[in-house]
Amino acid sequence: MSSEKIVYKLNISGGNKGSGKGMSKLIEIDEKKFRFEGMKIGEIIKGGLIGFPNYEFEITGGSDSSGFPMRKDVHGPVKKRILVSKRGIGYKPTRKGSKKRKTVRGNEVTFDMTLINLKVLKYGEAALFKKDKE
Repeated sequence: MSSEKIVYKLNISGGNKGSGKGMSKLIEIDEKKFRFEGMKIGEIIKGGLIGFPNYEFEITGGSDSSGFPMRKDVHGPVKKRILVSKRGIGYKPTRKGSKKRKTVRGNEVTFDMTLINLKVLKYGEAALFKKDKE
């Protein structure tokens, strides 16, 4: 691990319901404020820990410093080359039935992750998303 400080970029999605439906917000958070290491896709985070009181967020994915996406079905903090056949995370086939071997990250957050995707499960009092249509 290097001596430079770790800054996570959090891409927060509004989810399927609530005031932030269809909206997203990108924020940066320092590692000293909250450590995501060891957490997995699908885990729930209390919003007060990252500066949004009474909110609840779910980790839905992310990518590392090289741009490799996280996949829920690859277990652990590893980087693996897997054979992907259907449309999904990390692969968009152009022809039906095509397969390709792609490098992806596991479902556990490590120190070299740069982007973490979160989804709002429970909204708090403070406005997280701002409407521009006024």
